[in-house]
Amino acid sequence: MKENKVTVREKQQLILKKRRIPMAQPYIKGQKAHRYMGALNTYLFAYKYFETQFAVKAGDVYLARFPMEFGAELHGDHFVAVLLDSNQLNPLITVVPLKSEKIKELNPASDIRLGVIKGINSGHRTIAVINQIRAIDKRRLLSEEAINGLHAQFHKNLIKDYGEVCVEIINRYRLTPEQLNLLRAVTLGYIRNNYVKHDAEELVDF
Repeated sequence: MKENKVTVREKQQLILKKRRIPMAQPYIKGQKAHRYMGALNTYLFAYKYFETQFAVKAGDVYLARFPMEFGAELHGDHFVAVLLDSNQLNPLITVVPLKSEKIKELNPASDIRLGVIKGINSGHRTIAVINQIRAIDKRRLLSEEAINGLHAQFHKNLIKDYGEVCVEIINRYRLTPEQLNLLRAVTLGYIRNNYVKHDAEELVDF
């Protein structure tokens, strides 16, 4: 006769600390909420009806749309640098978000300087936010204009089932080989050491 094994699930307590002064409401409402939901539905249309069929290369830089604001996560439209090659059939890409050094000074705990990336941030130096590496769906690289174009063709029955359609992505740029090597070296060090090691920046002369 088999003994009944009791499965014990390991539990962990999560400690939260009540703020003395509450922060402003983080959720969105009113006209801002309507605009956000409209944009979200636009991207859900692309997800529902179209598969991604394009490849990206490590070192490519695109403008991507991140989900709505939640705490310390980046949100909204940000340029991203692709860390790994992603073939035509892979719907995901691994990226590092970028921001302009003009907007915010370097945070030594999470950021590294990549220097100027030709074509973005109006020629200002660019910062890579190493601690916000993430995988995103390739459809986040599509502009609203591109998706609206698909929407119009779709409802006019101009796109056949299983038919391929070309959508122009005009916001594609490239890191230099030195910038890509720096980004990879610092990212690998961050994963290994759990902190950003800035010594790697000495490998690149800007």
